[in-house]
Amino acid sequence: MAKILNRNVRSSARSSVDVGRLRRSGGVLASFLLVAACGLVVPALADEPPTKRENQFIGVRKCKTCHRKQAIGDQYGIWAKSKHAKAFEALAGEKAAEWAAEAGVDDPQTDERCVRCHVTAYGVPESRRARTFDPELGVQCEACHGAGSGYRKKKIMMDRDLARSKGLISPPEEEGCRDCHNDESPGWKPDRYTREDGTKVGFDFEQAKQAIAHPVPEGYDPLAHGEAD
Repeated sequence: MAKILNRNVRSSARSSVDVGRLRRSGGVLASFLLVAACGLVVPALADEPPTKRENQFIGVRKCKTCHRKQAIGDQYGIWAKSKHAKAFEALAGEKAAEWAAEAGVDDPQTDERCVRCHVTAYGVPESRRARTFDPELGVQCEACHGAGSGYRKKKIMMDRDLARSKGLISPPEEEGCRDCHNDESPGWKPDRYTREDGTKVGFDFEQAKQAIAHPVPEGYDPLAHGEAD
């Protein structure tokens, strides 16, 4: 069934994800969901209407158009198998329900404290979410790489510097990951990662990034694969 926002989230509907369209998907992923990757929480912008220069979030399905192809590295396929892709669904799981009860949360899939780290573009104005964007799809490409409407075209993506100038974040930034991968998470484990010197830490950016690595193959030629138009 379609969900509705709780009263607190409804009061800032223009600056939050439309959780009213998010549907419950039960029984997936009993463990905490954003373990080995980078999530980005976009600060609320309700009082700062977007300018013409600000990109829209277009959603993983738009990225998929090119990035599902084996020749370019199938970044979409790698993401689809990750916990990022199931981040919102996991809020309907048993472990999420357990943590929610401990925190006094009625429904993890509608409570701001949970949703903010389990969907992309939480807290941005509706005008910055394109019609193609679906928050149900969890922590998507643009959580790490930035809202993509300005750099999504192939002729732009072929020029990395040009794409960056139009909003692409590549490589991803550690600060964005730590917005959610920190000790405020109920799934935080202070000894999750072991560094080369034997130190145990709750989050290690380089190891987490490597766990979801999705590079473009060395020597990839877009001209040879009809990707340059």
